[in-house]
Amino acid sequence: MPAAESNWQDKLRIAERLVTVGACYQWEKLTKARAIKASDVPGSTYAITPEWLTAVLCKDIPGGEVLECSVVGGSSGTSERRGMALVVNDAARAAGIPERLFTKSTTSYQQRLTLGFAGIIAGEVGFYPQIRSQVDIEAPRGYFACMDDRSWRSMVLMEDIVDTKGAKFISTETYITREMIEGVLSNLAKLHGHFWNSPQFSGTLKWMRTPADWMDSISRFIAHRDRCRLGVSMSLEVIPPELLPHTEAMFDATDDCLKMAHAGPQTLLHGDPHIGQTYITNQGKMGYGDWQIVMHGCWAYDYSYALVSALTVEDRRAWEKDLLRFYLEKVREAGGQPPGFDDAWDDYRRNMFYPYFCWLSTIAGSAKGTAPEMQPKQVSLDIIQRSAHALVDLDSLAAMKV
Repeated sequence: MPAAESNWQDKLRIAERLVTVGACYQWEKLTKARAIKASDVPGSTYAITPEWLTAVLCKDIPGGEVLECSVVGGSSGTSERRGMALVVNDAARAAGIPERLFTKSTTSYQQRLTLGFAGIIAGEVGFYPQIRSQVDIEAPRGYFACMDDRSWRSMVLMEDIVDTKGAKFISTETYITREMIEGVLSNLAKLHGHFWNSPQFSGTLKWMRTPADWMDSISRFIAHRDRCRLGVSMSLEVIPPELLPHTEAMFDATDDCLKMAHAGPQTLLHGDPHIGQTYITNQGKMGYGDWQIVMHGCWAYDYSYALVSALTVEDRRAWEKDLLRFYLEKVREAGGQPPGFDDAWDDYRRNMFYPYFCWLSTIAGSAKGTAPEMQPKQVSLDIIQRSAHALVDLDSLAAMKV
């Protein structure tokens, strides 16, 4: 894992952003600015007006208009998530403008800094307009997305899948059946196969980062290794003792593995495909509801993370080879050219480091107060346990030498 520390340029950039974003945030609070024109970026769901919704949703609908809007429930974490009820006229309704929306925004100062310094505000702002319509996967439909680079304000309008599909969100406490994990992997395979070695990565999707870029940006603004070491000390109850002496070696292996993800066939990656990002519809379909960290890189980065976070240790051991064969076939059906099983198996083994350290950092970051509580402690412990046992079972350090 990259050990780069912030240099004076990074520290200057941090200071500048703290001041700029803070000033913008205070100005919004003072003026109670509301979004009216299409070029406006709402500071929160409460700043949205019918005029703004009409401008962004009905610009290509003759006579289309949003007459009223109101906020309906929601929650706040690393981003602000709110439902919205709309009253639309006949022209807008006939054109498919929904009467329920789900919004995600960077509303608070802390949200803007957390997601801004991590460089992930642009993820969904790019995913919904550029990517979502290209591929038939189970994911929310996007209606509009925007961001302001100076203030790190952002707003995403998307389908309210609880309303339209009866979606139920999943966590590690949900037992994932064989059918459910095949649904998750089939959805990823459609995404990966469709974008396999896509020329868009040197064109319209050039803005996307690789996994190594992602980790480098994180390491510039937090002492990542120190935080992961704290995570180890907080998770000793779930980590196999034989893994502990190899912690430092695994940091370096993670770094090497993330660099390897930029070599070979490239595809579009979800980027953060743990089981807590998934939902199940009333038709039994599995989908991903959060697309903030989209990247491009090696398919196994997504695959290993998705599988190990979802399954109990016992089920992963029993099903992992069959599931890999299942996934590879689905990628071929979707237009990709995946490797043979033996090479794919080694890629799977090598990509088990990142989920482990990601969740060590998550559990430690929340405890230190350096980030919002992104996940309940038990969720972090569950994924740390699952990935730690996989590292041992798969002898992932040895796989780095293959």
